[in-house]
Amino acid sequence: MKKILFLTTAVLFLLACNKPLLKYNADFEGTWYSEAKYNSAFEEFVSDELTFSGTTGTYQVDCRDTCGVNLCTCTAKLSGTPEINQQRTIIRLNSQTPRTFNVTAEPYEVGGEWYMEIDGKKYHKQ
Repeated sequence: MKKILFLTTAVLFLLACNKPLLKYNADFEGTWYSEAKYNSAFEEFVSDELTFSGTTGTYQVDCRDTCGVNLCTCTAKLSGTPEINQQRTIIRLNSQTPRTFNVTAEPYEVGGEWYMEIDGKKYHKQ
């Protein structure tokens, strides 16, 4: 009985520490592209994409910028529910395979353009 009580308390504590990302800061909402970097395996420039909309978040890796306006042909995609920890330093994308991201800089505006830094990469809001 004590084990069940302990586990229940631990789960509630963990859930209480995280807050839905967009309820914490609505400026995260939207589609964000990382700065393009050259990938020698693909022999072209690639970017990562983060999208936050409502209670859903997606992360796409090594996307090519050859499909017109949007990124395409990404090597991986992960979708889930985005949350931020109590310290406001880590975003967690809850899915079957949860992924965490370190928040280097929250969304900020410069000359009418929005930027943020996640895992040391600079992202631009589309």
